[in-house]
Amino acid sequence: MAEIASAAGVSRQAVYLHFETRTQLLVALVRHVDEVHGFADLVRKCERAPDARAILSEFIGAWADYVAHITDVARAMRAARDTDEDAELAWRDRMRGFTGVCAGFVARLQAEGALADGWSASDAADFLATILSIGNWQELIEERGWSRPRYARALRRSVEQSLLRLIEIKTAPRRRS
Repeated sequence: MAEIASAAGVSRQAVYLHFETRTQLLVALVRHVDEVHGFADLVRKCERAPDARAILSEFIGAWADYVAHITDVARAMRAARDTDEDAELAWRDRMRGFTGVCAGFVARLQAEGALADGWSASDAADFLATILSIGNWQELIEERGWSRPRYARALRRSVEQSLLRLIEIKTAPRRRS
């Protein structure tokens, strides 16, 4: 807190007036990063898609680009959480929020009858949040050199094959000659 206060040009006591704990400070930092980079706007834009399948596809594409803006903060939080209880609590808060967004998308899938059989809404939301995790993004894009479009295509395919009910295509009966 002293380092943060010094960097901000305020006293440590001033920081504590706004944030009682480092956890609160870290949660505020992550939420601020999301606000600056428009995460809520991104979600609202995706939610305007015509159906749940389109929402999911839009979100995966937007997420592929969005993570690039937050990966440095996420990397620092993920590294710190192993040895810093406050960072762990802040990370869990953020992941609950992200899983909540995924749960909203899954609820829409379920309401439209598009969620594949065998999935509970809770399990599907956990699965989606995990598939879209920042760690997976970093592994595929930063470590393995995938492009964002390749990442988005692969995740769309994985999510579609895992979570979405197959669409039955009805064809007209064949005429006998």
